[in-house]
Amino acid sequence: MDTIVYGRNAVLELLSASPEKVEKVYFQFNTSHPKLKEILIRAKRLRIPVGKARLEKLGEIAGTTKHQGVCALVTSKTYSPLEEVLDAPRNSNPLLVILPGLNDPHNIGAIIRTAEAVAADAVVIVEGKGSPLNAAVHKASAGALSHIRVSKVRNLARTLSCLKEKGFQVVAAEMQAEVNYTAVDFTRPTALVMGSEGKGLPPDALRECGTFVRIPIAGCVESLNVSVSAGVLLYEAMRQRLG
Repeated sequence: MDTIVYGRNAVLELLSASPEKVEKVYFQFNTSHPKLKEILIRAKRLRIPVGKARLEKLGEIAGTTKHQGVCALVTSKTYSPLEEVLDAPRNSNPLLVILPGLNDPHNIGAIIRTAEAVAADAVVIVEGKGSPLNAAVHKASAGALSHIRVSKVRNLARTLSCLKEKGFQVVAAEMQAEVNYTAVDFTRPTALVMGSEGKGLPPDALRECGTFVRIPIAGCVESLNVSVSAGVLLYEAMRQRLG
């Protein structure tokens, strides 16, 4: 689960001593306090997500009115370096789920739950992008977050390029793709990239995706929720891998 650290000096010290544990920093709206500005600058330099909140919301997050206009979300989740995951994979042909910037914690938690259910090797998130791994993610994952490795990377496109050099196929879902998802060989080392809600994948990451697949839709809806799409693709991967 996550912990909240609040107060200007406490958050500043946290950013100095253990920045890797900070998932997000929340600030008071319209503040000009010099120490809060210092915290904001340091958080941005460390590429830690920041968000603004009204005093009432900060009080809810911190659990007290004595937050001094700032609080930080600290996760207890220990991240696994991607190199360690690849050196000791769960499967002979590793399966990675890459979430570059999802903002809905329920989507993230649902995908993590499915990834663990199909025995994926790890979930990969991008530093400073998307929702933090907060209590809502823990809850939506139904405990799966405690059982699956999570890696955090700084640059999505560079990570995908490195994975391709290591023999991974990089697969992304796209409504207009010509290839049906069942036609892909998921028994190979695979990095499954799920774009963010509404925005999809950034152009530099799209260029690194070697395979685009579509999930057929027969009804009136135009697309599936990202967590549902991930579930369809992950279970197809497991079906193929189980033979």
